[in-house]
Amino acid sequence: MIGQDKAGERVLLLGNEAVARGAVEAGVQVASSYPGTPSSEILEAIASVSRKLGIYAEWSTNEKVAFEVAIGAAISGVRAIATMKSVGVNWAADPLFSINQTGVVGGLVLVTADDPGAYASQNEQDNRFYALASELLMFEPADVQEAKEMTVKAFDVSEELELPVMLRLTARICHSRADVTLGPIRKERRQAKFNKDPMRWVMMAGRSRPRHKWLHDRLPHVQAIVETLPFNRLETGGSELGLIASGASYQYVKEALRKLKLEDRVSVLKVATYPIPRAPLKKLLDSVSTVLVFEEVEPIIEQYVKTVAFDQRKTVKIRGRLTGDVQRQWDLNVDLVMDSLSRVMSVQNEPIPIERQLLVKKATETAPPRPLALCAGCPHAATYYGLKRAVYKLAKGRAIYSGDIGCYTLGANVPVDMQDTNYCMGASIGVGCGFSQAGVKEPIVATIGDSTFLHAGIPALINAVYNRAHMTVVVFDNRATAMTGFQPHPGTGVTATGEKTTEILIEDVAKACGAGFVEVVDPHRLEETIAVMHRGLSYDGVSVIISRSQCVRDVLREARRKGVATELCEVDWEKCNGCKVCINMFGCPALTWKDNEKKVEIDQVLCAGCGVCVQVCPLKAIHPAGAQ
Repeated sequence: MIGQDKAGERVLLLGNEAVARGAVEAGVQVASSYPGTPSSEILEAIASVSRKLGIYAEWSTNEKVAFEVAIGAAISGVRAIATMKSVGVNWAADPLFSINQTGVVGGLVLVTADDPGAYASQNEQDNRFYALASELLMFEPADVQEAKEMTVKAFDVSEELELPVMLRLTARICHSRADVTLGPIRKERRQAKFNKDPMRWVMMAGRSRPRHKWLHDRLPHVQAIVETLPFNRLETGGSELGLIASGASYQYVKEALRKLKLEDRVSVLKVATYPIPRAPLKKLLDSVSTVLVFEEVEPIIEQYVKTVAFDQRKTVKIRGRLTGDVQRQWDLNVDLVMDSLSRVMSVQNEPIPIERQLLVKKATETAPPRPLALCAGCPHAATYYGLKRAVYKLAKGRAIYSGDIGCYTLGANVPVDMQDTNYCMGASIGVGCGFSQAGVKEPIVATIGDSTFLHAGIPALINAVYNRAHMTVVVFDNRATAMTGFQPHPGTGVTATGEKTTEILIEDVAKACGAGFVEVVDPHRLEETIAVMHRGLSYDGVSVIISRSQCVRDVLREARRKGVATELCEVDWEKCNGCKVCINMFGCPALTWKDNEKKVEIDQVLCAGCGVCVQVCPLKAIHPAGAQ
C-alpha cells in the first residue's frame, strides 16, 4: 500500500504508515531513523518499498546520526526525512540548532513522535518547544489523513523556505488506523550535488552571526505561509465560548461537543502549526469573552494566546492547563474534554451508563493490574539471575545497579529488582562512572543493551576507562532492538532493508575502548555465567561482560517457521517443597504459585522451553516435559 501508485484510492493505514506514504508521495530519496516507540513504523514502512522506489533507508546508530545523514542529503539537493521518538530529538538537537541557520536545498523533514502520558517513554517531553527554540515551522496533524497530507506539504514548504520543517506526531496519531486517500507519487529523482559555500555551510564563530539574521529574515515568510494553510481553521459556531485545540485534542473536542450538544454554542480554532496563525486567533478573541485551550502536553498555545490577548488589550479570559480547567499533564481523551467543558460552561455532563460501569468493574476484577515483566524465556532474566548470584557471592547481595533504556529496564520490577537508576540512552555507564568517582563502596554495575551500547554507550565506556573508574558493564545482547519491534542494528550484521553488512562485535569495540576485562557469556549456561560475572565484579578497573543470546520471541518465531517443536518444562510436585527460589530469585512469568497446593506450577502456554528454571531449582524439581 505504501508504494502503490494509485492516486485517489482509499486504503487503511496506521498513522506512522501515513507519514511514510506522505514521504513517498513527496519524492523522498533518503530516510533515516533510530527505532523508538511510537515512531518506529515510519522507517519500517519506507524501507519496505525502498528498493522498488529507489529510496535509501537506514536504521542509524542513534538519532543524532540519523538527522545528520538526512542533513547531508538535504544540503545536496535531495529530499530527506529523519524520524524519531520525542527523546530522540534531544540527541538531534545539536545539529538542529545549526541547520536552522545554514538552511537546506532539498526538502528536509524532522519527525518527532511525542508520547503524552509516557506510555512508552521515560517522560512526557513536548517537542513543540524545540520548534519554538530553533525558530522552525512545525506541523501537528489531527488525524491520520492529515498526517499524510502534512508530510507532503512539509517537504514543499521546506524547499520554499530553504529551512527544515518539523512534524509533531503524538502516540494516538502514530498508532491509530484510518482510511487514507492516496495522492500521486512524485517520481522525480534528483542527482545529489553539493555546492561548496563555506560561509553558509561551515558554522563557526563569526560565520554564524549573519546566518542567524538570515533565519530571522525568513520568519515573516514562515508566518505568511502559516496564515494560508488549510490545516489551520476557525469554525464559527457560537460566542458563548471559544475553544482552541491542536493535534488529536481537536478530535476529542469535536466528539465532546457532539455528545454535549454544544456545537452551536461555541467556536473552535483548530491549530495545526507552530507558529500559530494570528488572523483566525484575532477573530476568535474578538468574538468571545472566554477561551478554553486543549493541547498535549504543555500549555504552549495557552501561554501564546495570553500574550496575544494582553498585547491587543483584550479582556478575554484564557483558560486551560495553567488555570486548572484542563488537567495539567498526561494525555487527553473525550471524557476528560467533556468534564472540562461541562465545568466551564456549567452544563450537565452525561453520566456513564451503569452497564458500562459494571463492565469496567468486572474487567478490573477479572484482570487486576500487574507490572510489566520480562517475557517467559527471556535471556535477560537468566542474565539478571546470574548477576544476582555473583553479587551475593561477592558482596552478600549489595550492589548499585545503574540502568538504561530497553527491555532490560523491566529488571526494575520485582522480583528482579536490579535497576537503581534510569535516565536516558547510555546513561547507565556514565552514571555508574559517577558513582565510582564519588567513592560509592558497593560494587557498581551498569546494565545496558546491545543496540543502546552502540547508540550511546561507547563514549561513556571510553570515559570510564580513561578516568580509571572501578565498575562492571553488563551488555544484554539479544541480537535486536527488541523493545521497539526487533529492528536490526550494527551488531546484527543486517541493514534496514535486509541486506547483509559488516557485523560490529561489541566485544571488539569494548577492547578497542581499553576495557581490561572483556568476556562473552551465554546466559543459558548459568554456572559459567555466574563464574564470569564474579570475575568481572572482582576486576580492579572497568570490566565488560557481554551476555549474548537471541531474543526468545525471535527464537520461537524461527521455530514455528521451521516447524520445530519446543521442549517445555514442568514441575515434579513430589520434589517441589515450595521454597519459591525459582519465583523470588528468577521470576519467569511462566512460573506460577499454586496456593492451595503450596507448590510451583509452570504455565505450559507461557513456557518457552529455555530450560533456565531447570538449572535454578535447588531441589532439581523442574525437568523437561517433552516437545509441544
